[in-house]
Order: sequence, then C-alpha cells, then structure tokens
Amino acid sequence: MKPALRRLIPGIFVLLCGLLGWWLARDASARVTEKPRREAPAPPRRTHAPELPRSAKASTRDQFPDGATVEVFSSCNPGETILRFPSGESYGAFLSALRRSPVLLLDQLDRLHALRLGHDDFSDLADLLDEENITIYSSLSRFPALPKPGGGAAADALAFGDRVLPWLGITNPNPHWGAGVKVAVLDSGILPHPALPIVSRSIEIVPFPDDLAAIHGHGTSVASLIAGNHPMARGVAPAVELISIRVIDERGASDAFSIAAGILAAMDAGTDIMNLSLGTDADVPLIGEAIRMALEAGIVIVASSGNEGAAEARFPASYAGVISVGAVDANRRRLAFSNLGSWLSLTAPGEGVNAAWTGDRFVKTSGTSASAPLVAGAIAATMSDGSGRRLDARRAAEIVLAHTDDTGPPGHDAEYGAGILNLGRVMNRDIPHLHDAAIASQRLVPATETGGRDEIQVTIQNRGTAVLANTGVEISTPWGNPLFNVTSLAPGAIQTFSIPFDAAYVADRDAIRVTTSLRLGTLGSDLRPENNRQTCILPIRHATR
Repeated sequence: MKPALRRLIPGIFVLLCGLLGWWLARDASARVTEKPRREAPAPPRRTHAPELPRSAKASTRDQFPDGATVEVFSSCNPGETILRFPSGESYGAFLSALRRSPVLLLDQLDRLHALRLGHDDFSDLADLLDEENITIYSSLSRFPALPKPGGGAAADALAFGDRVLPWLGITNPNPHWGAGVKVAVLDSGILPHPALPIVSRSIEIVPFPDDLAAIHGHGTSVASLIAGNHPMARGVAPAVELISIRVIDERGASDAFSIAAGILAAMDAGTDIMNLSLGTDADVPLIGEAIRMALEAGIVIVASSGNEGAAEARFPASYAGVISVGAVDANRRRLAFSNLGSWLSLTAPGEGVNAAWTGDRFVKTSGTSASAPLVAGAIAATMSDGSGRRLDARRAAEIVLAHTDDTGPPGHDAEYGAGILNLGRVMNRDIPHLHDAAIASQRLVPATETGGRDEIQVTIQNRGTAVLANTGVEISTPWGNPLFNVTSLAPGAIQTFSIPFDAAYVADRDAIRVTTSLRLGTLGSDLRPENNRQTCILPIRHATR
C-alpha cells in the first residue's frame, strides 16, 4: 500500500469534528409561552441497510480528471471513512470487494458513487485501497465561525433588530409571499416555534438526538428569516413551504457525505431554493458534484459567504452558480467579518437581526448565516408575490440580483458583489414612472500610477423605473463644490464622477468631510428623497503616498 495512505488517512479521524461556529445570540425578548399550533410529526430515523448492487469487474481502476482513482473524505464521526469513485464501474467493483471484508457499509449515495464506511481496524480498509491512487480531503463542514473581536463588526455597527423588512423596502403586509414555493433549509434542523409555519417535511440525514433540548437553534433561526410570521421575527416569504433537512449535528459539525446526501434529498423533495448557511475552507468535490447536479436540475442555491473577514473563497458559497451572500449593517456598510472576493454575489442584513430560536425564544443574530436566508426568502417572494403570477427560481434570482443597490466600488465588486439586497425595488419593478435618484457611494481612491493623484469618487444610481433626465450632482469638498449634470440615466444604471484630491488644503487634517447632493431634473417627486444627500468622512491616511 502507498506510504501516503498509511500516513495521512489515520489523521482524518482526529480532525476538529467538535468545532462549532456559534452565532452571536442573545435574548431579544422574554420567553414566549404560547405553543405552536401543533407539533410537526417526528420523521422516521434513517436506516443503514442499503442493498448492494451486483458485482463489477474488480480490475476496473478508472480515474478522476486529477488522476485519482478514489477520493477519500474525512468523517465527523470516529471510526468512519467516506469514499467516492470516478464511475459506476469502479464503484461497483469496490462494493463487490467489500462483501468479503469486515469493513461495514453504513450508507451509500449511488448517484454520486459515494460510500460511508465503518471499521474497527483501519488496516481492513487500507487493504481494500491497496495500490489505489487516492486523493485525501480532510475539510469538514460547519456553521460559519463566530465573528471575532477586531475582525467582527465595528463598534458603531448599527443593528437591525425587528426592522429588517422595512429596511429591505417591505412596507406593507406580506402574508402571501412565497406561496407554493419549496425552500429547503440544510442546517441543524427546524424545530416547531410560534414564529414559524408547520414544516411540511423534515428529513434527517443526521439523526436528531433523543433530547431535543440539545439541538442547536441555528436551523430554526435561519428558517425564521425566510418564513417567520411573528412581530418579533418577520420573515421575507412567510407563505413558503419549508423543508427541514438536518445535515449538521448538535456540535455544529458535518461532513461531505451528509451535505451531499442533504442536497440530493432536497432535489428529490422537489425543492425550488436551497439555503446553506454553512461552509468549509476547502473545495470538497463530493459536495461540489452534488451542487452541480442540483443546479442542473434548476434549483437555486443560496449560501453564506462566511465570517472570517477573508478574501479567500468559502465553499459551497464560492462554487460557480451558487448565490453567495455577504453581510452589511443597517448603515449599509459591509461588516468587517463578512468574507469578500470576486465570487461574492450580493450582500444583505447581517448585524443584530431578530430571529427565532429553540425553546420558543427570540434572539439577535449576526453573521452571513443571517444574510443568506434573507436572500433565499427574497427569491421565493419574487417567484410568488401574491399577485397570482409565478416565476421559476432562476428567473426570480436574476431579478433580485438585477435590482440590488450599488455601493462601494462602482459595479460588481469584491466587497458588496452586485450590491445590497433591495426587495422594494424588486416588487416595484413593473410600476412605471417611479423616480428614485440615489447616491450609491463616496470613496477616496488612491492613485494607481507613481506620481498620479488620488481621487474622490462618487457614484450615483437610478433606483426607480423612469429614466432620469438632467439630474444635477454637487460634490462639496474643503477645496470647492464642483457641479455635474447627468443628461440621462436608465433605470438601474450607475454613473461615477471623479475629482482630484488636493492634499494641500488638508495638510493638517486626518480626514475630510465630503457631501454629495442630487437634484432631480425630471418632473415628479423622488420616491426616497433621503438618499439624495450623503455626507461621509474620508480618512486621509488612505490617500497618502
């Protein structure tokens, strides 16, 4: 057997299975004493007695594109190993050999050619893999890590509390949003709660413990941001059909097999949208292949970007086709813990958001785990908005992404993706003649060339449905107030203005104040006049060369 196998695989079983990325959570109200309308029926336990297929040729040793004949994944349970094979032939050949081995077959995913195996003596499995060209993946899935001091929210970050829906532009009751849409929450499981509708289906990939009080509240809180119907925790799409898929245990740990099995179960349940507020720091091909299959089936997948404040991709949020969501506070600023990168799709509220929790409680949560379900709910609401029309999930996702509020660097950027979620714009998109000129951002941009001058960059956006004509833009700085005119700006479009930064006027200052004002040149009132004027303090240290 290859020396690498002898050295590396035993280390799989001492990984950080018990690490738990706990959410920021604190009580937002006293314990609720009222009980749900009725308890959801307890789902049956998964059984582990899969039927073996017929034997295949034992000599089959085909390969993945990277040259591996077998992919080996860590399990979050001791004494287990997960394997994936390149084809049905090699998969069947191994199952045939397994009949003659003391290694136990605990579970299998035939569509993915994947197995969960148990063994008392690791050498028994090593003998089965002798002479194979293997690739080992040791990363485990878990809740996003707790935002850390210094890498978390700024001291002046503004929490949302119970004001998330108005902030997103939802000003009227929305009890019918999401009707007929199936949303699967792949998480720690959804428990009955006064703020939640009855879960239509509960699937246990990871069995619930006998003591339900031990279940982590992460899945329940995520579900409430999608479908909450209580004043303390209103969801974006309260009429959706919730599907609970438990793939994470009470420690907050999971593995590639459980996540992949959950994705397949969501597909089989007819899911329109999946929410995955979980992640890992490395590509796990078994999960990636399940994601690809779900996307090909037309399912929209929404995932949290992670809370490490890193520019590195997180998975599954960074897989192609997945809608990856970062977090902002109520001041429309990206939270420092929110991961960023070119793969980021958009941002949504993620600071001090009210949500349901186990034990009939409510908590304030922070993190991209809260941001992702708000986007999943927004897509569900766009699919079914109570008007009687129905859009498919992909089209609804395109509309949500096309109506974000641009902020930060102009256009799609690594900090905010396409922008900040604005469900009010989505729901008003077919109402004609709405005027909404907005200041998207004010930034100090360092020179890109030696000897060049830094600039103040101001971006405006048309967030209405009418073309803006002859819009005046005034930028007030310590050295002057330049005026600009926007001849025409189409709905959703942005335009950026740059003025040179003159350090001679601010030599004795650490920061400067910049105020931008907009003046409509088109007849008609502005839908949101409060975003026509913006003042910000720009630290000069970012511009010194």
